Amino acid sequence: MGTFALSLIFDNSMYNTKNNINNMKRLILSVTCALSLVGCNSCGGPPTRPNQNVGQPVLKSETKLTAPTIKVFVENSGSMDGYVKGNTDFENAVYSYLSDLQLADLGVKNDSISSKNSMELYYINSKVLPFAPDVQAFIKALEPTVFRQRGGNRGTSDMSEIIDTILAQTGDNDVSVFVSDCIFSPGNQYMVCDNADEYIVAQQIGIKSHIVEKLAKKPNFSIVVMRLISQFNGIYYNKFDDRQSIENDRPFFMWLMGDRSYLNTILKKVELNQIKGKGVQNIFMISRPLTAIPYNISLPQPGNGKYEIARSEQYAINNAKIDSKGGNIRFQVGISVNFSNILLPDEYLMNPDNYMVSNKAYGVEIVKYSGPRQDLYTHTIKLNLLQPVLSKGVVKISLKNTLPQWINDCTDESGLDINAPGAMEKTYGLRYLLGGVYDAYASDGQYGSITINIK
Repeated sequence: MGTFALSLIFDNSMYNTKNNINNMKRLILSVTCALSLVGCNSCGGPPTRPNQNVGQPVLKSETKLTAPTIKVFVENSGSMDGYVKGNTDFENAVYSYLSDLQLADLGVKNDSISSKNSMELYYINSKVLPFAPDVQAFIKALEPTVFRQRGGNRGTSDMSEIIDTILAQTGDNDVSVFVSDCIFSPGNQYMVCDNADEYIVAQQIGIKSHIVEKLAKKPNFSIVVMRLISQFNGIYYNKFDDRQSIENDRPFFMWLMGDRSYLNTILKKVELNQIKGKGVQNIFMISRPLTAIPYNISLPQPGNGKYEIARSEQYAINNAKIDSKGGNIRFQVGISVNFSNILLPDEYLMNPDNYMVSNKAYGVEIVKYSGPRQDLYTHTIKLNLLQPVLSKGVVKISLKNTLPQWINDCTDESGLDINAPGAMEKTYGLRYLLGGVYDAYASDGQYGSITINIK
């Protein structure tokens, strides 16, 4: 039973009359009753199970962040010209997303009079080229002739250098949006020795190094990469700068870079399904692992076995038994978890392949949480027995940090002939580019873990 502290302040005049003495007696009686009630609730009331509260997030009054400044960097190298010839899905997607970002409620605005978030607009290649802060004019100016007029070295795309430049310009209160085809441009100097792959490996290492440096200063710095599709009518440059004229749909990418709290807010406030054009095809999100994942063991469901939630041990169940009615052997433990602070899409969180279970007798199924405490939990992990004999002991479930499969599937390994089967939908060197991002974050290969003890 915990201690109970009570402070009483009496006015000395209470002792002056018999009436006041009676008042004093009644007050003491009331306090005694209150103490008795506290004692009853602590010792004889409904038991509080350790699993009910330990590890649950503490509910705090939400303090609004200052809205970030949105810094937009659109690559204008020669390989981008085909995306902006005429009215394209590229322009519609970028325009719709930037407009939604500017109007969204992302926090307290620096300019309380304006209804829009602060936004800075740039072109980027070998240089950062500022544009007037007018989104509509910026989109209207997305044409090959304007790209050429803006200057800079448009012949090659040094992705490592571009990303390093954007990282340097992304301050504590900024979110950067980077728009590019994300194609490496080794150039024809690599043709003789045919060693362009060495170039993109060096680029991967450089990208990792730049992000690691950023994380050393800003541990919550996070990245989101969206893959989209647009019409392309122009010149495609292969890895040796050979030119091929194409008119077809091609992928491009929009990145978000900034503090995890800002990116979480943006992803909640600016729905990706509202992006015009053909929409977001794939998404990659990554951030530093959390120190802990809040979770709680649920009561057993009918037909899925039996167990009792331990009263004396955190995250443990007792008297576990299999349900074997009708020859159907079932044992399942439901675990409510809170993934709200992990920067990952639902398709990743709900994929069992992204989890590792320490005991091979069990597998997992992940569903959206549908219980009564929507404010506390986001998903339910169902730990399912995969064999006829119950396996007891500590089971650890880890959320792995892996590079999404779509990145490998969408990588053009050769970078030579864009008209080769399947090459039109792919991007040369993509797995090296995003692999560099992944390598900067994937120090221990997991985002976090939870454990339960089955007895």
